[in-house]
Amino acid sequence: EQEKSALIVGIKLVTELAPLKILISDRAFPNLSAAETFLATPEILKKITGLQMPEGIAAVVPLPTPADLKNCSPLLILDGISDPGNVGTLLRTALGLGWKGAFLTPGSADPFNEKAIRAAKGATFRLPLRSGTWEELSLQGKTVFVADLHGQPVDKISKKEKIVLILGNETHGPSAHAKKVGVPVSIPMTPAMDSLNVASAGAILMYTTMR
Repeated sequence: EQEKSALIVGIKLVTELAPLKILISDRAFPNLSAAETFLATPEILKKITGLQMPEGIAAVVPLPTPADLKNCSPLLILDGISDPGNVGTLLRTALGLGWKGAFLTPGSADPFNEKAIRAAKGATFRLPLRSGTWEELSLQGKTVFVADLHGQPVDKISKKEKIVLILGNETHGPSAHAKKVGVPVSIPMTPAMDSLNVASAGAILMYTTMR
């Protein structure tokens, strides 16, 4: 945040974005340009990226401007999702299913964390995002659902316009504020299992609420 930039890894993502700096271990990468390019050994790239096989390329890219989500629908709210892999996977799923933006409340993992970026597969830079407090978020005129084990089955709700879906913390579930503003919905399951990983549950709920 201080540098207003993030580190990305892999040729596909680097070529899709506008890097400020590029680090490569091989001069053979074609058609790549940045303000600065550094030739680094494979060992240095492994150290910088934390990966054993970083494809021989990494880059520094500018952080996107926080999006205005006031009129965004359908909107996904990640309320204290603490695992960066879950955050990245949910952003990727939201973009893939046609959701228009995501809001992250305090306590959620940084979407620009290296693990979150890898899991998102580029969605972090394409899906409108904003991090902030509940007070900054306008939900007026929207139908708000919150994932809750004790909610009504999601396949029984009627189709709504201007949808908002809240997904709570992996361990503690929805926060008190989420329960206050949202209608609880759940995924019907067999007695053999009482819950799903939040990324899996989020995918099912996003798909079903839109339909």
